[in-house]
Amino acid sequence: KSKYLALDCEMVGIGSEGKQSALARVSLSDWYGEVVLDTFVKVPSRVTDFRTHVSGVTAKHLHSDDAMELHACRKKVAEILKDKVLVGHALKNDLQALLLDHPKEDIRDTAKYRPFQRASGRNGGKWRPRKLRDLVKEHLNIDIQVVGQAHDSTEDARASMDLFKHVREVWEKELKRQATSTSGKKRK
Repeated sequence: KSKYLALDCEMVGIGSEGKQSALARVSLSDWYGEVVLDTFVKVPSRVTDFRTHVSGVTAKHLHSDDAMELHACRKKVAEILKDKVLVGHALKNDLQALLLDHPKEDIRDTAKYRPFQRASGRNGGKWRPRKLRDLVKEHLNIDIQVVGQAHDSTEDARASMDLFKHVREVWEKELKRQATSTSGKKRK
């Protein structure tokens, strides 16, 4: 249980139209929902859209003395995540914003877990991720990301961990089975 950590990040918009995302808040929680890290991040570019209605981030947060410099935040997150299994929802976005990599075998992304996805397209041909809010409501009967309220990255990190814990045994068994069948193929 100590090897699992959940991550969620909030972004703000930079660039002329605020469409480019920049890291603004990072939250990590452990198996038990305890916050390991929760920090706002000083954005090195001019913020053109705080996305406060979604991110909950304001200028005051980013300019506070408690906000970390981006490089220091990335370094700290990398140190904390070393040798850990990373849990989260759509982690590609968070890792991209942090400019970090994490070993694929140590990622449990609830957006990519097939039983949490839905088929779409002709004859249900393509699997698509569902919203964390909807998965948490369906599987745990918990309301998060309530419409009209800003997201809270600590709440979202905890929610993705709780969702993972709900299916952990089955998920980990499936990963072991896949690893065994893959290593068996390589030997032949």
